[in-house]
Amino acid sequence: MNTSGTAGAEPARSKPPGARGWWAPKLERAIVQKHLRQRDLPGLVFFFTWLLFLAGTTWLLSAAWGTWWVLPALVLQGAILSFSYAASHEGAHGTAFRSRWLNETVFYLTSFVFGEEPMLRRYAHGRHHVATWYPGFDSQMPYANPMTHRRWLRESLALLGPFAGIGQMVRHATRGLNAEELDYIPASRVKQLVIGSRLFLLGYLAIVAASAAMHSFFPIVAFFGGRLAGGWVPQLFINSQHMCMSEAVADHRYCTRSLACILPVRVLYWNMNYHIEHHLYPGVPFHALPAISKLVKDELPVPIRGAVMANLEILRVIRRQVNEPGCVSRPKFLVEPDSQ
Repeated sequence: MNTSGTAGAEPARSKPPGARGWWAPKLERAIVQKHLRQRDLPGLVFFFTWLLFLAGTTWLLSAAWGTWWVLPALVLQGAILSFSYAASHEGAHGTAFRSRWLNETVFYLTSFVFGEEPMLRRYAHGRHHVATWYPGFDSQMPYANPMTHRRWLRESLALLGPFAGIGQMVRHATRGLNAEELDYIPASRVKQLVIGSRLFLLGYLAIVAASAAMHSFFPIVAFFGGRLAGGWVPQLFINSQHMCMSEAVADHRYCTRSLACILPVRVLYWNMNYHIEHHLYPGVPFHALPAISKLVKDELPVPIRGAVMANLEILRVIRRQVNEPGCVSRPKFLVEPDSQ
């Protein structure tokens, strides 16, 4: 279990460092290069496993339709739908598959399910890796220290995410991008982003039209209702990535968390529980992260056992932040680093 506090050595805070400014493990470049190899098969296995889970929860929801069992079935449906976040994230990196067409197809499909236009997701996430947890620079930093229990609850329930995503698409489809977005999205991709937003909105309208044609609310409830009912499950994992960690430090060991998870969770999450490792080596495909983790584990903090334990740690830090605004979650090392 991680500890929390304000004391202890950590990198000096500054503006986001350059590509060579972040702390890095003592791992030979040739070894890293070996693990950069992309493959199609692991991505197909993970993707079709997700589809199989989704088919199962959709069947359960249809079987429970009209009974009180529809409520837990809807949570399960929404949880699986919302784990589309993981494949979309890997697609944004271009590392989900070796075949580019396959990567982009799955990237667009899962981004549609998750509710974020792919080009915005790709380039906003690229800025996130360049300036991880640097306030004012990280484009995927929706909250900062000190946190509050109310803000944790709002983020954890994940009720606003789908609405915010659709609202963002409406803005992009009708009025274009704002100045902040234009700062990190290449001009050559703006038109593609606008068209993508319009197509996604048409896709969501098609789901509504399908419900009308079927004279049933099932498609609307299964998709939109599911995302609202079960989005909190993967959100607990998303919380664990950076919430209540140190800000503006050029060391991913202090601004990022890794989790220890069981295999089914790792498959649904596309190995993003190895989150420090992913930030250290963002070009390494998801299927190689376990191997990378073994190579650098002695230099990294002890991973927290699962998303629930990580969120309990976050809540403890939030409680302390009431009286100590500078309190952050502190990583626990088996052997404390000599210098950070």
